[in-house]
Amino acid sequence: MEKSKKNEKGLNKILFLGEIGPDGWVGDFVATPAQCAKIAERFEIPKVENLQAHVNAVIDDDLVRVRGHIKADLERVCVVSLDPFQEVLDTDFEALFSEDVPVIKDGEMEDDIEPIDRGRLDIFDIVAEQVGLNMNPFPRKPNVSGNYTEKADSGNHPFANLKNLIKND
Repeated sequence: MEKSKKNEKGLNKILFLGEIGPDGWVGDFVATPAQCAKIAERFEIPKVENLQAHVNAVIDDDLVRVRGHIKADLERVCVVSLDPFQEVLDTDFEALFSEDVPVIKDGEMEDDIEPIDRGRLDIFDIVAEQVGLNMNPFPRKPNVSGNYTEKADSGNHPFANLKNLIKND
């Protein structure tokens, strides 16, 4: 049986299904600075300062259930002030995988179940994806008040004269 491999070029930590025993599989990870940089690039954020994950995989009938906990320090940009700030992720996750992903219609897969690629799971990619899913989609620096509002209409915008083209009958 082939053992887990770590690909230093990317985020790979390959887990082969044969490595998941009757009691499951457990792994702890600390991302390298290069891996943190790749995750930051992937999600277009300034920086991932550190990332740690505890992951457990178990086989449940025809599903592989991957559960874990992620701790990460991210540098984000506030959507209101455009100032950089720290966002801390400290969250649990669960993801389901199957070699026989049911296809619903129009070639779409079941929303909750991801396919297993040739009998293996890329654990670091799963962790990276969970970082992206758990980041605040509209990051706001703590104690920044106010909402984004359009400036008062001065009539000096590219489409200001379009209203004059509408004919009222």
